[in-house]
Amino acid sequence: MNEARVQEGTVLSREGSIRLRDGRKLAYVESGNLEGMPVVFLHGNPGSRFMRHPDDALTASLGVRLIAPDRPGYGLSDFKKGRTLLDMPADIEQLANELGLGRFAVMGVSAGGPYVAACAYRLGERLTGAAIVSGSAPFNRSGAMAGVNRDYRAAYNMAMWPGWLLDPVMRLHDQTVRRKPERALETLMRECSADDRAVLSDPRIAAQVKGFRFEASRQGVQGMIQEARLLTSPWGFPLEDIRGPVHLWYWEGDSIVPLQMGRYLHARIPNTVLHFLTGGGHFALYSHWKDILATLVRG
Repeated sequence: MNEARVQEGTVLSREGSIRLRDGRKLAYVESGNLEGMPVVFLHGNPGSRFMRHPDDALTASLGVRLIAPDRPGYGLSDFKKGRTLLDMPADIEQLANELGLGRFAVMGVSAGGPYVAACAYRLGERLTGAAIVSGSAPFNRSGAMAGVNRDYRAAYNMAMWPGWLLDPVMRLHDQTVRRKPERALETLMRECSADDRAVLSDPRIAAQVKGFRFEASRQGVQGMIQEARLLTSPWGFPLEDIRGPVHLWYWEGDSIVPLQMGRYLHARIPNTVLHFLTGGGHFALYSHWKDILATLVRG
């Protein structure tokens, strides 16, 4: 492991990787209190193992050991052809075993939310808690796009295009983002709520967002394309069979993953704890980081 950040003699983050049973590499970053309560954090799309609140000392103050893996095809994790949502819990369980974890919590934002649901369904008693933060809901239903802004409605529809058409469009977009990250962030901010613009105006958070986005497509766009298709297809497991408690965090100001998606999950997952809040936006994860982690610590 490579120690990456030290404050007052304390290691606050470090990188690592493991070999999974099928030979694939899975990369991850640990941050916060590295002897603390383990919380596996599942990034959005596009995202990578670098996605987290930029203040690792804040995470450490909560007693949380945050473990953020790259999903297949992102960052340094090997692509896996034909994967499903339910493949990810097995990867996470192998990572937990390699790190010597017993029980642990899972937390996922945006496109990471469906993987939290998959872990809650598949890993059961291994979890101490679960939190879906601005997480997308299944799209194979009536009203799935209600409240989604024009640009992201187009993006969700684009995910269903045939590969020969989607691939070059995604490659071109990714090249533009990687060449001009400042302009990409400015474009994103124009699409966001006022609360999101305030969050992204913090230079530390802006740098963090540009960093995890750049790392996401280190290997190209195949991981992002695969995931876009996964999330707009049937998830492959019944939400009604999730037994453990799941915290749902959603904000009225989010037009990327609107509140109706949280309401849909609440109606189908039997044991949910609701945090449906006014204002906010899709990046409220950062302004509510402490509150979200604190609910998982309390367990």
